[in-house]
This record gives sequence, C-alpha cells and structure tokens, in this order.
Amino acid sequence: MATIKCNDTNFLINVIKQKHPTATELHPTANQHQFTFSCGLIMNIYTTGTVMFQGNSYENRTASDILAVIDMINRPVVPV
Repeated sequence: MATIKCNDTNFLINVIKQKHPTATELHPTANQHQFTFSCGLIMNIYTTGTVMFQGNSYENRTASDILAVIDMINRPVVPV
C-alpha cells in the first residue's frame, strides 16, 4: 500500500482512538504515533501528515475504513 497524506492527523488519531479502543497505541518517536490492531494491521501516523500501513494491510477492512476517513478529512470544503 502506498504512502498516504492526511491533512489533519490529530483528527485522524482521535477517530482511531474512538472507533478502535482496543488498538494498541505507541509513540516510537516524538514525530510518530503507531497503532496496532487485532487484525494484524499496523498504522504509523507522522507529524508531517504521512500515514503508512504495515502488516496485514492488503484487502484489510480496517485499512479501507481508515482510508475512507482520510479521504473525508482531505476533501475540500465546498461553500454552499
């Protein structure tokens, strides 16, 4: 899976914590959040906005759901 950019990593982290309370959260570096999910997926979120998946990411439902959240975060706001 390719590297993804997220325009609001704090929002993404909050969504992950709310929707996946059993995910293990680590801070391997000052610039990185790492979440490990029970399905084997590992997600790294960097302060630069980069999001990377490791482990069981191919056709993974959790990864697909997270990508949909990132897509929603990155979508420009259209004035009405």
